[in-house]
Amino acid sequence: MNRTIVGGRILLCSALLLVAHGSPAPAAAEKTAPASIDESPELAGLLQKLATRADLYRKYALGFTCEESLVKTYYDPDKGSFKRRQRESYDYLFERSDKTGRLGEVREIFEENGKAVRRSTRDLELAIPPSYAWSQIFATENRGKFHFKLAGKVLKGYKLLIEFDFTGWATEPGTADIGGWSGRASVDSTTLNLAEISAEPSGQLSRIEAEKIKYQRAFAIMGVPLAGKPKSRAISVLFGFQSEDLTYPTETTITESVYVRSAEMGLEKRTILTYRSYRFFKVGTEAEEARPAPAPDPNVDPGTPPPEATAPIPPPDPNRPRR
Repeated sequence: MNRTIVGGRILLCSALLLVAHGSPAPAAAEKTAPASIDESPELAGLLQKLATRADLYRKYALGFTCEESLVKTYYDPDKGSFKRRQRESYDYLFERSDKTGRLGEVREIFEENGKAVRRSTRDLELAIPPSYAWSQIFATENRGKFHFKLAGKVLKGYKLLIEFDFTGWATEPGTADIGGWSGRASVDSTTLNLAEISAEPSGQLSRIEAEKIKYQRAFAIMGVPLAGKPKSRAISVLFGFQSEDLTYPTETTITESVYVRSAEMGLEKRTILTYRSYRFFKVGTEAEEARPAPAPDPNVDPGTPPPEATAPIPPPDPNRPRR
């Protein structure tokens, strides 16, 4: 009996050792992009459709040019009064970098404060994403940069919009990368075209609260605090122009505020970028393939052959006498 007990113990110990040392460790889970906490089928389905829409926006990014006007207004943040205003007008388009493949803005100024100036390219250094870049917020390659959450539906301008709250994960918030911003995106519920973006640098609220405490506790020399005043930024982008089944930016507003003596954030500067006079052109066969096919004319029989093309009638010769 003792031999049986001892043998059983030996077998048990051997089994435990085999499990602890001899069994292969389970394979490490593959890293995946951060997914939204809201895993509802409705959200997943919408994000998939919006990714397809983003592909179409990207294919047309190089297919337009427009006129951009800039109005920059400065204020006294403590008094809330107007100080001065600056106006500039540009020819504006996108181009793709040969090195990185990324899209970038190209601006050529032609008017400043109402006066024509010599044309030259300028970099405004606004430290915000290009307005059209927001069309890629739902792109597949950017899915890992954001957490999305359905915020509901709202009626604006006779259009029913679907709203999404988004939080950007970028390590450096508030730059030209859309992944460093958080806010709300609105899309048309019928076409899924982008309608509006409202955003601020990710984590800005927490940063400002911490900087307020630091500023209030900072030592002052000759009445000047050693810590800088907290500053905030916010942007809104309207996609109000539609052409060929896509929407395009019409206005971007940049609001910059600073901490004032009343322990509030006072408006320091507001910049408004307005886009108009859009002109479209073809960009290779990719754009042609991306363009949706026109809807058939309901007044024409599908079996009717198309009319033969006729040569245009030349205009009358003004030098020839009339009969």
